[in-house]
Amino acid sequence: MGGLSAHILVQGTLHKPSTHLGSKDPPRCILMGNMRLLENALLNAEVKEGEILPPTIHKLMKGYNKYLRPFFDNGPVSVGMSLDIASIDTISEINMDYTATIFLRQRWTDERLVFQGNKSLSLDGRLVELLWVPDTFIVDSKKSFLHDITVENRLIRIFPNGTVLYALRITTTVACNMDLTKYPMDKQTCTLQLESCEDPLIFTVT
Repeated sequence: MGGLSAHILVQGTLHKPSTHLGSKDPPRCILMGNMRLLENALLNAEVKEGEILPPTIHKLMKGYNKYLRPFFDNGPVSVGMSLDIASIDTISEINMDYTATIFLRQRWTDERLVFQGNKSLSLDGRLVELLWVPDTFIVDSKKSFLHDITVENRLIRIFPNGTVLYALRITTTVACNMDLTKYPMDKQTCTLQLESCEDPLIFTVT
């Protein structure tokens, strides 16, 4: 290929066996007892998980509903976005796609996360499950994955004014409609377009 330029467009069921006399299966009362022990263990694990949260985060999470976006009754959420392409790994004329590793950073303000202080809080990326985050997706992605060695490669940082910085490292294979009529002297333009299903969100490039 002559070349490629990338443009970023941002706009359990449990089945219990029946027990009969003479059967080798464990009695139902033992199964039920084991289930109760398991339930108690899970409840205790949830309590311990809450106890290890930093006091500031534990306080912010009280009454926080991650299923509601910020400013739910007061206009759209403005999400600042920046993206770095770490590498373009492959370009396939046969499959009409390319594979790239990117660093995606998103920033927004959540008024429910305002706290007293003058320093930001850097959180373990796994705590993102407790927060509302934009449902950003790559429009023409065929497949994508979040790097998870040794843990998921993502960062959450909360600032005193409620601003949230969310960064993650992704490898994605994106469709690219190529015109090969001038091959091998062709020049292709492939796009990386990000969108959200949630309304209203306003994406801005930062």
